[in-house]
Amino acid sequence: MANSIQAAPAVLADSVIGSIKYKLPVLAGFSSVFSSSIAGQGKTIQVPLIGTSTATEFGASGYLTQDDATVTKADVTLKHFKVSTRVTPLNIREYGMSFFQNFAVTAANALSEKCLDEVAALITNANYSANTVTGASLSYAEAVASQKTLDDAGAAQPRALVLNSTYIADLRGDASIVGANGFGANVIQSGNIGQLAGANVYQFAGLPDNSENLAGFSCGADAIAVASALPLTEIPGWEVASATDPDTGLSVQVIMGQEQSGLYNITATMLFGAAVGRAGSLVRLKTA
Repeated sequence: MANSIQAAPAVLADSVIGSIKYKLPVLAGFSSVFSSSIAGQGKTIQVPLIGTSTATEFGASGYLTQDDATVTKADVTLKHFKVSTRVTPLNIREYGMSFFQNFAVTAANALSEKCLDEVAALITNANYSANTVTGASLSYAEAVASQKTLDDAGAAQPRALVLNSTYIADLRGDASIVGANGFGANVIQSGNIGQLAGANVYQFAGLPDNSENLAGFSCGADAIAVASALPLTEIPGWEVASATDPDTGLSVQVIMGQEQSGLYNITATMLFGAAVGRAGSLVRLKTA
């Protein structure tokens, strides 16, 4: 059992990151700096914003001619999130590694919600003034219109369409979508809309209305900046392990040790933050 406990943090870290990456696919639609490096709570990360530029023909002035290619950035302040549980040695003896795997799923759910809460808190009229009243339901035509607004604003690619559960259900039943050959059949069978009108569609079941009737938003990759890192954890005698998603760089850390009380403390933790990028690259979708 001692060997199992020593191996648990590494196994758990792999399990948590494996689960959390599938719960945070929407982050792929934002400008991001995800790192497995060590940082501290309150550290500011500069996130370059994905943007659009225009190339010019090479001329007599060579590379010294100034084009409109600019790299802007947003400052993201990292917050330290953690999920902890305490168990008795008897619990671990009775349930073994299956107990740890259940904790991994629980921790991934909780950390994902905290990360999404940080993003959702930004989607307000004060930060993004463009909005469309789409009403109690959302149609394919309204989704297309939101993309045109982003086109006119020069919002960067890739595009994301982030919707609450009600709006997702509306699109799943929209005749323009389910009536499409091939594409409609896939939506009917899997419920996964995938890409619509040039935007990747993501469900955000817990999207708050922010007291502004928010039901979703359409954005370019330069609208929101997100960042993550790992906290510095040094507790004598405790095991610490981290895992990184190779596709995104998103990382989590798991800590495990025995307290003086005899209870085992198991914690999953990460640093995460979000900030407003280019305000004109996001359209809020409102019910009223």
